[in-house]
Amino acid sequence: MKKMVLALGILGISSLGVPVTGLAAEANPSTSMTSEASLTINPGILSLDSVSNFDFGTGNIADFAQQEKVITTVSNETSSVSDFRGPNTVGWQLTAKLSKISNADQKELANAKITLKGTETAGDAALSANAELVAGATDPTSVATADGATGLAINTFDFSTTTLTVPQQNVYSGDYTGMDII
Repeated sequence: MKKMVLALGILGISSLGVPVTGLAAEANPSTSMTSEASLTINPGILSLDSVSNFDFGTGNIADFAQQEKVITTVSNETSSVSDFRGPNTVGWQLTAKLSKISNADQKELANAKITLKGTETAGDAALSANAELVAGATDPTSVATADGATGLAINTFDFSTTTLTVPQQNVYSGDYTGMDII
């Protein structure tokens, strides 16, 4: 009997260290909860990301004095416009104008023009076919347009076949520059 009392005592003492837990749930099918998920999306921006810098190489004075000279750019140039304002936004237009093309001594290439010959390599804009920029013109020329229907694109234009036309004339040596992107 002593052994049984001792065993019950040990069992009783050891059970004091074990917690007793109980779980109870009451189902109530007539109660429901609603959760909400939310997300705010802000419109992006319209930006001119890059513009072309045209390099028409090197020429000799004799070449320009004898006949009209048409030179294709020697660089692979691209321009890009990003539009992430979202669909159904106002469209956009990329324009350019050509300032007078002159050297450091202010000697000009009279009546010169750049013909932007390009292709659209990405995006949904329409590229103007062979847009002509006449040196010294005051009005800008449309280069590309988008209607704003998607507003979800990076529009990239490859102008690697653009030409510079210089009518026959007496020219001066020097580095000639000029162009404005608007």
